Amino acid sequence: MLFDVFVLNQRLRTLLSAALAGSGLRPDEYAVYSLLFDAGPVTPTEMARQMGMPLTTVLDYIRSMRERGHVARRRDASDGRAFEARLTAAGLRQFRRANAAWNEALLDFEPALGMPVREVRRALHAIDDAAARTLRGLVQRSISRAG
Repeated sequence: MLFDVFVLNQRLRTLLSAALAGSGLRPDEYAVYSLLFDAGPVTPTEMARQMGMPLTTVLDYIRSMRERGHVARRRDASDGRAFEARLTAAGLRQFRRANAAWNEALLDFEPALGMPVREVRRALHAIDDAAARTLRGLVQRSISRAG
């Protein structure tokens, strides 16, 4: 099954790259913009948690988006050491351009599933949960062996 998921990942990367071609964002960037659009303002730590990415990777995305003028930072009121990121007006315009291309692909993709989207999402969440549990176990075993 893990090989099937690997192949699916490759195919979806190709599909999403084609769908977003000319939109100004790669699929991975679109995911970060989408999270900020849906959940922003949000701390990088929370972004990393929600996206299943290392914090350093999220910070790289934020730095790149700030250089483009697409993200603004403000100090997190609950934790003076942290900051929250939000899309700027230019970032919102860029997100909306890419979102139009994304939604066009979605109109073709979801009917092609041949089953209800909620069932697919439930299965994807089960796979994600299993991957997270397995990863935690692998990390714990690795720590035990090293200690």
